[in-house]
Amino acid sequence: MGANKAVDALFWGCVTDVTCPHRLIIMDAAQQAVAMAAQVMEVTGCSREQAESAVEAAGPGGVELAVDFVLSTMNTHFSSAEDLPAPTPMKMVALVRQDLGMGIGKVAAQVSHATLGAYKSARRSAGGDQTLATWEAGGEATIVLKVDDHEQLEQCLQLAEAKGLVTHRVSDAGRTEVAPGTVTVGAIGPGTVTSIDTITGQLSLLT
Repeated sequence: MGANKAVDALFWGCVTDVTCPHRLIIMDAAQQAVAMAAQVMEVTGCSREQAESAVEAAGPGGVELAVDFVLSTMNTHFSSAEDLPAPTPMKMVALVRQDLGMGIGKVAAQVSHATLGAYKSARRSAGGDQTLATWEAGGEATIVLKVDDHEQLEQCLQLAEAKGLVTHRVSDAGRTEVAPGTVTVGAIGPGTVTSIDTITGQLSLLT
């Protein structure tokens, strides 16, 4: 392996390993792009090539926009930013409470309940069939975000409802990690990316 390839492999391993003590070293633009691609891969499960192309296309839009690009093109193979189709204008977000300390499996189950509940609510809403069709045609983009606690979760859901967006709250049965009736996750959408981002754009991805 050449020196450049060895350095690249070492760096790639570092930025993808959250336990690496060097992960937070200030990086130049090229290294930042590699780190962003690693995050996109972790969230979406896409290939390195797809992640790098999405990061290039997203530009200053950052990781969340790159994730949107990948999720909206999961069934499309592309080799460069120019090959990327226009991203879907629709997405759904799931908001996970961090104060509950839920395990990975619990979070996965609660997010599943939230997205399915939002889907069912959208079907019953005015114009819901068309909204769902547009969302599905764009790859069913779904983003999982963090909220601090129940108060922040409710603030986001109430703002969404005031804008006429579909929402769904998951109240847990209390059989495992949390008390019965605890609201664990909320979902917003599907809705336009712009309308949802005005509410959740400041939140961080759950990784």
